[in-house]
Amino acid sequence: MGKKKSVVLMVLLTIVIVVLTALTVLPTFSIPGTPKKWQPVALQYDFGTDLGGGYYAYYYPEGVITQTEFESNGESEEDYLKVGSLYLSKDEDDGIVSNGAVTEEFKTAFNAAAKEIANRFEAKGFSDYRLSIVDNYSIRVELPASQSSEVGSVMAYLALTGEVDIQMSGATVDELKEEGVTAKDLIKSVSVATKYKTAYMKVNFTSLGKSMIERVKEDLSTAPTSSSADTSSDVTLNIMIGEQVIAAVYQDTITSNNSEARVLAVAQDYKATVETFAILLNSALNNGGYDISFREVANSDIRAFEPVYGENAVTLLYIALAIVLVLVLVVPALVMGRYGLVASYSSLSYLIVVGMCFAFITNGVFEITLGSVLVFLAGLVLMNALHYSVYGAIKKEFDNGRTVEASVKSGFNKTLWNTVDIYAVLLLGALALLLGVAGTYTLALQAIICVVTGAFCNLLWARAINYTFLSASKNKYKYFRFVREDDDDE
Repeated sequence: MGKKKSVVLMVLLTIVIVVLTALTVLPTFSIPGTPKKWQPVALQYDFGTDLGGGYYAYYYPEGVITQTEFESNGESEEDYLKVGSLYLSKDEDDGIVSNGAVTEEFKTAFNAAAKEIANRFEAKGFSDYRLSIVDNYSIRVELPASQSSEVGSVMAYLALTGEVDIQMSGATVDELKEEGVTAKDLIKSVSVATKYKTAYMKVNFTSLGKSMIERVKEDLSTAPTSSSADTSSDVTLNIMIGEQVIAAVYQDTITSNNSEARVLAVAQDYKATVETFAILLNSALNNGGYDISFREVANSDIRAFEPVYGENAVTLLYIALAIVLVLVLVVPALVMGRYGLVASYSSLSYLIVVGMCFAFITNGVFEITLGSVLVFLAGLVLMNALHYSVYGAIKKEFDNGRTVEASVKSGFNKTLWNTVDIYAVLLLGALALLLGVAGTYTLALQAIICVVTGAFCNLLWARAINYTFLSASKNKYKYFRFVREDDDDE
């Protein structure tokens, strides 16, 4: 490549990287000529509970009250068994305590229900949530503040543990009255679909469920329009969990030769809410109900909490990242001369790609946690360490008497497979976390992004940048800060 072309490419590359870095990390600024403001990528992240705080609520089984409720209600200790800060009813109808001890049946039912509720939150896809057992017989659920629009519905509905029932005009359908027949024999599966930007649940019926639809279809009302004032008299096929109606099937929402119904989740077309109801229904269908029910969680029961690392955690984090960024830009140039610019440009490219991937691929579903930041920094440090390894290999070749061009080629080639091995091991480790370790899905996905980006920067992008910069350099010795003894007098 000619020197002029190399200079032009170097200038263009510098402009592109500087602009993209600015769009990634600079504070909000107004766009000239428009009333709009640019929000940098760095300010578009959703943060996990450790950095951004969140919301929490407790699930209490029916018949279990807190110490505050016990005292405020003036309850008698003769009627309750105290376990930690909880009071468990001794009423035999509640089936919790017998002969002064918690029954094994209640323990088994509580543990099974708690496990299934945890599975529901896992299926919801929150990258940062926490579910823990408190005082043996209550569940504390925490969600990040970024999920504020969903907190109410998620907290309330994912704790429902009743059997799935299908009713029409207030009565269970005839098919479920047959001995041994459950809702699973009528409903094959529930999924989420979108049409014209409206999310809905797609309920797929079994052959028996199809027969049920064919039997009752003519008696169902048609779906109400936006102008309908009163739907209380409509005849619908209600899919319920316990006493809660999850979806109402109208006549004209039944499609595919009566084998499918497209319904909103209790008149909600928000995809997040519809997903919550679909997860709940599938869970109840596949695992049945539990011999335990939890008290309803109202909005007043949901409380906010501060970030685990303090309210200034994000600000301090950005300051720390700014310091690290300055170091990875300055130190390579001081240690490796102009070749250090290759490492600096590579680091900025890594910052841009990973930053945008974190924001636009994993954000909205997956939050940024301290683990995400540590993975990002580990990838940045590793990438610069491998750049230094390449520089050392090039210098060693040069000291053995090779020309600069030959030293560069040999140095890259001799470090190639070592770099490939490192990234291959890291990628396999991230994939193992992604596929085999519960609770690390998001961190594993973010680690994969960092590993793939780092590998690209080390193996391909840095070579391309170095080739461009070296071709534009007048003095290739000074480019690497190399000195050859027989050239000292020149």
